[in-house]
Amino acid sequence: MFNARIAVVALLLVPTIASAQRGSMGGSKSVDWDKVASKSGPAGPSISSKDFENTSPYKFIIDRKKDLKLTDAQVASFKDADLKLKASNQPKFVLLDSLKKDAKPRTSGTPSAEDQARMVLAQDALQNVAHEVQASFDDAAKGALPMLDESQRAEGQKALDKYNEEMQSMLREKLGGGRGGSAGGRGGRGRGGPEVR
Repeated sequence: MFNARIAVVALLLVPTIASAQRGSMGGSKSVDWDKVASKSGPAGPSISSKDFENTSPYKFIIDRKKDLKLTDAQVASFKDADLKLKASNQPKFVLLDSLKKDAKPRTSGTPSAEDQARMVLAQDALQNVAHEVQASFDDAAKGALPMLDESQRAEGQKALDKYNEEMQSMLREKLGGGRGGSAGGRGGRGRGGPEVR
C-alpha cells in the first residue's frame, strides 16, 4: 500500500524549499502564490480515482453491449476484466486521492514556503501516479478488442475510438493546471497512451 505522506516527504528531500518556491505547478510556468491564495489562479489538477473507476475501457464496452451484440459470456468476461483492472490500480487510486489533497492550499492567505513546496511536489507526484494509471488503462483498451468476435470488432473499434476521445477530453480538463494534460491516443490499435510531461 502506498503512503501519500511518506511519498511526499521523500520527494521533499530532493529539491530545496527555495527551489520549490521558484518552481511551478506545471514545471515550466512560475506560480503566482498570491493568486493561489486569492483562488484566482489555476486550481491545479482535479483528477481523482473516480475519474478512472467510472471510465475504464471494459466498462465502456459493457455499457454498449446491445450495440455490440455481446453474449452473456462476453459481458461476464468484461466485468471480470474490469474488476481485475480496478483491483490492480487500487493502491494508486488511494495515493491519487491523497496527493490531490496535499496539492491544494490548506489555509487561507499566501502559502508558507513549506506549503508551497508541499503543493508543488504533491502535484508532480499526482501527475506521475495519474500517468501510471493511464498506462494500465491504455494496455487494457488494447486488449479489449481481441475479446470480441470478428463480427463485433468493427463496432468495437468505433466504441474504443469514442472511448479515446472522451478520455482525452477528461484528461485535458482534469490534468490542466498541473504539469500538463497533453495526451496521446487510446484504443485497440496499439496507439500510445496519454503523455504526461
